[in-house]
Amino acid sequence: MDIKHQQLNAYYYKRFTQRNFDEKDVLGFLTAAGSDPQFEVLYALKELVTSRDTAASSVKPYFDRAQEIISRLGSGGKKEKIELLYSFKEIRNGLNLYFTEHGFDKLPIGTISDLLLCFISLLQGIQIHSGKNRRAVGSLCFGASHKELLLMGTIKTTVRGRSVPVTFPILAVMNEYEKIQKQDDMDSPYLFETTVAEIVTNEGSLVVTFPEIPSQL
Repeated sequence: MDIKHQQLNAYYYKRFTQRNFDEKDVLGFLTAAGSDPQFEVLYALKELVTSRDTAASSVKPYFDRAQEIISRLGSGGKKEKIELLYSFKEIRNGLNLYFTEHGFDKLPIGTISDLLLCFISLLQGIQIHSGKNRRAVGSLCFGASHKELLLMGTIKTTVRGRSVPVTFPILAVMNEYEKIQKQDDMDSPYLFETTVAEIVTNEGSLVVTFPEIPSQL
């Protein structure tokens, strides 16, 4: 590692541990830290964030698998669950591996949650493409429930001759940021497919600037 890269790592580590950052800082960190495939999680997130393409090599198998599972809906076969791209634990371990390998301590859990929220925000709006002609079959959007804030995927499929959108969570963080009124007994997330959230810092706390999120009464 060169001296400038180490300087950048020190800068981001200080900002993160002080919880004094927003999604733009996280974008800069991913650009600097996500170039080494050794750090699989950061490498994949950086590739997806910067390329804006679900066909990027490191995440393509995940989205191909999601499309395959969804395409079988209504066929009468065994239903399969689409797992998260990365769990909270995998995000935590990936971040801590990077920083400890570069001489820093592990990040506090609260910071991990903040970073994951920013990852979710940065990935909004990306289209999901399918096949050699790269036909757009869905997109990624922000989701908010009482319990969690999420990056949601929506993919259209045909069931009994009808085009049906199917949603699934891709990343999720416990909602310690916004008081969201439950939409139903299942706490189904509100989806924001035509607007985007932005994560900003306000007096040392991250805030979702998304006025359309219904608040807890």
